[in-house]
Amino acid sequence: MRCWVVIPVKAAAACKTRLSRVIDEPGRRNLVADMLERTFAAACQAAGPDRVLLLGPSRHGLADDVALLDDPGRGLNAALTSARDAALAAGMERLLFLSADLPLIKADDVTAMLDMAPGHVAVAPDRAQQGTNALSLPLPQGEDFQFRYGEGSFAAHRREAERIALPFTTILRPGLAFDIDQPDDLEGWRRG
Repeated sequence: MRCWVVIPVKAAAACKTRLSRVIDEPGRRNLVADMLERTFAAACQAAGPDRVLLLGPSRHGLADDVALLDDPGRGLNAALTSARDAALAAGMERLLFLSADLPLIKADDVTAMLDMAPGHVAVAPDRAQQGTNALSLPLPQGEDFQFRYGEGSFAAHRREAERIALPFTTILRPGLAFDIDQPDDLEGWRRG
């Protein structure tokens, strides 16, 4: 199967600002780089390094040869649409978007998202089952899929799959569900 794993990333100064009351900017940059490195390594192990791309303005310390897709600058949903269109043009059969802030992710989590039946959309929600931490989209069947990242994105993505008549699968795995967005998340991760 021809696939891409795409990890969206923000500019370093814009990352994890909700943690600013508990961690300073250099600490946030280091945290982001560490989580991205772990997510990138898991994706490379599952899909191969030539199939893993970053989407955004920075590699956050990863090697210069890591593929970097351009972010058109109109928000996350527009950036994902741009990446989907690039994947379609490259002849990919599946496109997986992974959040960069998954400190517990493992290669088998990525594999679970890629091993979907043809034509199936899969989403791994956050622990509260409100947000979307990973989204696996079949191509070309998902060429009209409208990304709905933001509040309530998990339910919105399920409705979007229904709208375009694609089967929807929920993937519940600790490595995909645990993300770090709020100070409580960071504290929980540090406590183990």
